[in-house]
Amino acid sequence: MNRILIMFFAVLTLSFGMSLSGCGESQTVAKAPSGTYIGQQNEGIDEFLGIRYGNMEPFKAATDVKTTAEDEIKATSFGYNCIQPYDEVETASQDPCSQDCLFLNVWTKDTETKDKPVIMFIHGGSCIWGGTSDPSYDGEYFIRNLPEGEDCVFVTINYRMSIMSGVDMSVLEGYTDEYADAINLSKLDQTQALKWINQNISAFGGDPENVTIMGQSAGGGAVEMLMADQSTHKYFNRAIINSGTQSREAVSKETVTENSKIIFEMLGVRTVEEAAALTDKNISENISDIVDRLGRAHPGLKCADGRIVSETWWEDLQNGVASDIDLLIGGTNGEEDWNAVDWDNSISEAISDPQSIYDYMVETDTMRSDAYGRYYGVEKEGFYDTFLTMGDDPVKQAMDMYNEIYFNYPTQMIAETQSKYNQNTYLYYWEYAPDMKSVIEYSGDSAEVSPYGRALHCMDLCFEFGCKDGYTELTGDPDLMSDEMISKAQSMVYHFAKTGNPNNDLIPKWTPYDVGRILRTFKIKKNVEVTYNGKIII
Repeated sequence: MNRILIMFFAVLTLSFGMSLSGCGESQTVAKAPSGTYIGQQNEGIDEFLGIRYGNMEPFKAATDVKTTAEDEIKATSFGYNCIQPYDEVETASQDPCSQDCLFLNVWTKDTETKDKPVIMFIHGGSCIWGGTSDPSYDGEYFIRNLPEGEDCVFVTINYRMSIMSGVDMSVLEGYTDEYADAINLSKLDQTQALKWINQNISAFGGDPENVTIMGQSAGGGAVEMLMADQSTHKYFNRAIINSGTQSREAVSKETVTENSKIIFEMLGVRTVEEAAALTDKNISENISDIVDRLGRAHPGLKCADGRIVSETWWEDLQNGVASDIDLLIGGTNGEEDWNAVDWDNSISEAISDPQSIYDYMVETDTMRSDAYGRYYGVEKEGFYDTFLTMGDDPVKQAMDMYNEIYFNYPTQMIAETQSKYNQNTYLYYWEYAPDMKSVIEYSGDSAEVSPYGRALHCMDLCFEFGCKDGYTELTGDPDLMSDEMISKAQSMVYHFAKTGNPNNDLIPKWTPYDVGRILRTFKIKKNVEVTYNGKIII
């Protein structure tokens, strides 16, 4: 074969993504403005892993990547997760972690089909843990399970968390305004990822005019913050929130400032120069102690600083700032039932005294809601005691109260607010959970189950992603995981991302949220009032 013919076949192979890598796997290629990305074909799925979406300097906002379409970039393995405390359950904490963690991943059936809906997923983890290498967040299964003829572009992102994303650098010597963004870097990282998607996703077959941001838990809180910031709406038009509500976000600048003094003292840092020079090892060796010291008001929570996150962000949502954003929102019926588990004796039984649940509520209410003051008034006279008398089991009542006031009720508040401005607002309440005994039998002591057989936090996400080998502590034996529920959950997400409406052939008719037809699930006696920002909410 002559030289010209050889060159022709080489170019043809590269162009159509059919060349073979050294390890024998098929490659797939996407030529985007920021690079020619060399991914891999995984049994019919094109996947691109570990793509850098922003350049990082410690404690500064990310900048655009400098690569161009002419640069060939290998994208076949996950990038670093953000540094985080080691956790036996959190897989991402066990994988390579670094301050330099601004990487994303892309899955689609093929890059040639154009104008497909795009979903960008923001992982949770209390703004401390998590990362895209966690198998629970593997977008391959979402794409693989789509019906024949249907496709989308699924993106997962890493971002800075904890002390890498939420500190006040002004407490250090040598501070200048170039470090002002350090107080809310996670939100800026997520916006930077959206900007990269807007500029590059067409090369993967995605429609930059049809982007859905999806987040669970702390990731859901991140979605709310992006919704409340109208300047980010040029990058997305739909939002999905799983168990992530405003009660879990937005501490005050004063809290962050005081925490930052503690953080830098524990790190042995006095100047901005010393902070910028911190190595991954320095941070890794201290991060667990720092998180333990600060407790529920840990670094990384969004800060209502008045610049990156508005001090009136919740009022902004109430006033329709996100009227152009379609919304699908919901949570589970047993969100944090693990607080009622008798871990010392039996993971299938509940504790006998609700006091620890009450203490946890007060701690959360005090330390995470200070941007607006006490949010739910757990300690208001009569509130707690009255609720406990409304059922036969005081522990279950206390747990119900916690799940309602920190997840389900605020979730409904957001749906109610958004529905006033956008009719494409849909609320769900996830109740399905695998059999508790079968989960314990499969996962043993690592099993995480509700003593009431309810769906714990993350259960809906397990089915929406459809990765059976992901969070087996919750779902149990992968072979017993319901394919029917996976199909229903994924169809809900996909059709909403595609059209702004989650209805599909696998579920009964689902009507948009209508405050006139919805009865609140959280009620107490009329003589007990709970106020939010001066307004009676119950």
